[in-house]
Amino acid sequence: MSYLDTDAVHRHLVVIEPERLVWGTRMTEKAGSITHVRAVQRALAILRAFEGQPEMSLAEVTAATGLDKGTTRRLLITMMGEGFIVQNAANQRYGLGRAVRNLAASAAGEIDLRAAAVPVLSELAAELHFTAFLSVFQDGQATCLERVHDMKGMEVRWWAVGGSLPHNCGGAPKLLLAYQPEPTIEAALARPLVAMTPRSVTAPDQLRDHLKTIRARGYEFAVDDVAVGLSALAVPILDRSGALLCAISLAGLTPQMSRRGRPVHLDRLLRAAATIAARIGS
Repeated sequence: MSYLDTDAVHRHLVVIEPERLVWGTRMTEKAGSITHVRAVQRALAILRAFEGQPEMSLAEVTAATGLDKGTTRRLLITMMGEGFIVQNAANQRYGLGRAVRNLAASAAGEIDLRAAAVPVLSELAAELHFTAFLSVFQDGQATCLERVHDMKGMEVRWWAVGGSLPHNCGGAPKLLLAYQPEPTIEAALARPLVAMTPRSVTAPDQLRDHLKTIRARGYEFAVDDVAVGLSALAVPILDRSGALLCAISLAGLTPQMSRRGRPVHLDRLLRAAATIAARIGS
C-alpha cells in the first residue's frame, strides 16, 4: 500500500467521461475499458520525478521525464494551478505542492498515525525551534508523511511531504532501513548509493556496519550528509512486537543539534516517540 496514491492523484486531475476532451486529448470508452490519457500519464511522470528530489529545475524535470521542454513547462504550470506543484520564487525551482500532502493524508492506514503524531511533532517543533518529520518505510523507500516547523526557527525543506530520500543519507532514512529485515537491507545495499554531500556514506560494507550500530543504540544522528551545515536526529516508533511502525526526526543547523559530537535533544525526542506510541496503542 502506497502513501502516495497515484490513483487518487489521477482521479483528482481529471474527471473521466467518455468522449470528452481532457487537456487536448480525447478519451474514449471501448469494451468496458478506458484508454490511457497521455496528458495524465505525463503529469504522473512529473510527480514521480520528484521522488527523492525536494526541488528540481525545469531542465531536470525535462530530463527525468523524457518530455520536451515546452510540454514540461505547460504541465508544471497546470499542476501549479491545481496545487500539485509549487515554485520557489527565489531560485525558480519546482517542488511538490500541498495537494500531494492532502492526498497522502487520506491514504488508508496513515490517518491514525498522523493524528497521533502531528500534535506531538508540532509541540516539539515549537519548543525546540527545529523542523520535525514523520516518516515510514514504504515500497522500499523512506517516505516523508508530515513535516512540521516552528515559525521562529529555520524550516528545513530538503524532504518534501510525499517525497523520499536515499537510504544512505539523513537520520530517518538510515534508521528506517536499519529496522528492516536483512533481505530488504541487502537489496537496498545492492543498488548504487548516492552521495548528497561528501559526508554521505556510499560504501555498502560501511553502511551495513553503521545500520547495525543504529539498531543497537536505537537512534541515528546524521551530520552534514544531506546538506552541509544541517543535521538530523531520528528515533523509531515500534509496535508491541518490536516491529517498526515509523520514525520521527528533528532537523536543523548542526551547531544547534550537536554538542561535542553528540545529539543534544535525544532524550526529548525519545519522550515524544513514547507519547506517540502510547496514543496509537503500541
